[in-house]
Formats: sequence, C-alpha cells, structure tokens
Amino acid sequence: MDWSMISILILFGTLVITVMIMWWRVISNIAEVVHIRRIKARRERKYAEGAWGVRQNSLMTLLIAETLVALAISVLIVLMLKGASF
Repeated sequence: MDWSMISILILFGTLVITVMIMWWRVISNIAEVVHIRRIKARRERKYAEGAWGVRQNSLMTLLIAETLVALAISVLIVLMLKGASF
C-alpha cells in the first residue's frame, strides 16, 4: 500500500464518519422540533408566540441546512464508490 491509497482511505473514512454525524444531528433536530410542537400543543396559545416560535424556526432552518449538507456528502461518497469500482 502506498501513501496515496492510505490517504484516499483516510479521506473516505472521514467522509463516512462526517455523514453519520450529520444524519444523527438531523434526526436529533427532528426529534426536538416534534418535542417543541408537543409542548406548544399542550400549553395551547400561551407559548404559541415568542421564544418557542423563534426556537422552532431556527431549528427548522438548521435542519434544512444539515439535511442538504448530509445529502451532499452522501452523494460524494456514492460518486467516490462508483468511480473506484471500475
């Protein structure tokens, strides 16, 4: 094994770990948004405005951004595997 093959394996490994972390974050943010919606439903209109709404909106924005990054890294991994399997 030469150094170029080792560096490619290290790059691939870090990409796989990064995408796993990103998807874990996406799932945890979805769970938090669901939790906030349940709290809002229980407390009805008392907390429908203000801090709860701002936190939910920022979580949704973060969720969309993280999902796009995770998808991009996943596509990159698939393209690397497709290119390496010739």
